[in-house]
Amino acid sequence: MPAADHDDSDKSKTKTAMRLPQVDLVLRQAVLEDLVSVIDRTYLTVLVREELARLREGLRSAGGESPEAEAIAAKVAVSARALLSGGLERVINATGVVLNTNLGRAPLPESVLSAMKEIGSGYSSLEIDLESGKRGERTRRTSRLLGVLTGSEMAIVVNNNASSVMLAVAALAHGKEVIVSRGELIEIGGSFRLPDVIAGAGGTLKEVGTTNKTRLSDYRNALSDRTGMILKCHRSNFEITGFTEEVGLEELVSLSRESAVPVVEDLGSGAFFDMSRFGLQREPTVRDSIEAGAGLVLFSGDKLLGGPQAGIAAGSMALVERLRKNPMYRALRADKLVIAILENVLSLYLSPHPEKEVAVLALAAIPLQDLEKRAREFASSLDGGIREFLDLEVVPTRSAFGGGSTPGQSLPSYALSLGTKDKSVSASALSTALRRAETPVITTVNADRVLIDFRTILEADIDSLRSSLKTTAEDLFIKRI
Repeated sequence: MPAADHDDSDKSKTKTAMRLPQVDLVLRQAVLEDLVSVIDRTYLTVLVREELARLREGLRSAGGESPEAEAIAAKVAVSARALLSGGLERVINATGVVLNTNLGRAPLPESVLSAMKEIGSGYSSLEIDLESGKRGERTRRTSRLLGVLTGSEMAIVVNNNASSVMLAVAALAHGKEVIVSRGELIEIGGSFRLPDVIAGAGGTLKEVGTTNKTRLSDYRNALSDRTGMILKCHRSNFEITGFTEEVGLEELVSLSRESAVPVVEDLGSGAFFDMSRFGLQREPTVRDSIEAGAGLVLFSGDKLLGGPQAGIAAGSMALVERLRKNPMYRALRADKLVIAILENVLSLYLSPHPEKEVAVLALAAIPLQDLEKRAREFASSLDGGIREFLDLEVVPTRSAFGGGSTPGQSLPSYALSLGTKDKSVSASALSTALRRAETPVITTVNADRVLIDFRTILEADIDSLRSSLKTTAEDLFIKRI
């Protein structure tokens, strides 16, 4: 008998699933008819079929009542409008992490965005020499700017720094060994590890030294006719402290001259500016590495440089030419918009005070007293409706650069700390609700309080932040009364 009951139940669920409305009936609902002018009926049909398949599977497994065609059409309309919205949304970064990888890392200066619009909306001089009318190299101006800023002879741009490392290995050490200190075998975000990048480019990793101590003799003893390059990696996203020893770039350059094996430095975060001006430890700059004699310096465009996602390889003309002529370069090279943004950001570094122009540096340079003032003025501007349900307090906190840069270091800051007066609503629930606001606010939670760090609140986001707090408070509290 139980088996028969089970069979009857399965049949009932199947019949319920079969009672779902037909595709044409759903498409004839007014909410979808209104969308036909902006989305072709063919694609609306795809969305309807997807929703019906999802519902059918749910009804088969759990049973329940089949929804009406109008309700199904309403859900399809939501999906359709989400596709029309373009995907990426502007969010408010209240985390205090300046280079927040999940939030797109470096915000771009307004002047740079204006230039991008001009380039993107028409044709450009990407690969034409306007003087001769002949085909030119797309990174010639980038190369010129980097030459002035860093002393490099030539430079090219690819889509990220992992790509620049891969290209360097493919061009200089394919089928050969790449010597790397064990203390520099880094892993970057998304579980991408340096050994995998080297192997993927056709090189063979040759580890030297130990995790905490590597000497010049370790590199020298590893050299052979199978060596393609020496790779030095700046530990930009972690620290090794205590009983340590590492070989400086200058020593490796001397060894390179003796052995004719190129030294490539992966700087990672790509600082062009003395970070000690912000009270942080001094990061090695690209110019430091070029002047120390590195044959090739690899770094990111969207970290401490403050530009778009890009990987940059700068250094001697002979080595950069080898990268440029490698077939992999064509697959990895940057497009016109990335190059346009990068060139404009690099131009800002020609200024006597780039920290006023480059957005990443400008955020780091905000004086602590200004952050406290902004946080208190913002808290005072919030209306009584919000204060009735939220406990507001301005508190000192610490911000970070993030994005795999300046590990273990932080900047003093001030945050607006939010606590809920309704104990049935947790700080985590408040943080989630803010993330789902019309303009999403990305916060942190600490000791059952939501923190809005003003180090990363842009002036342009103040009104949106106030609006998001107001609507979130109404949705969470006022509508519950």
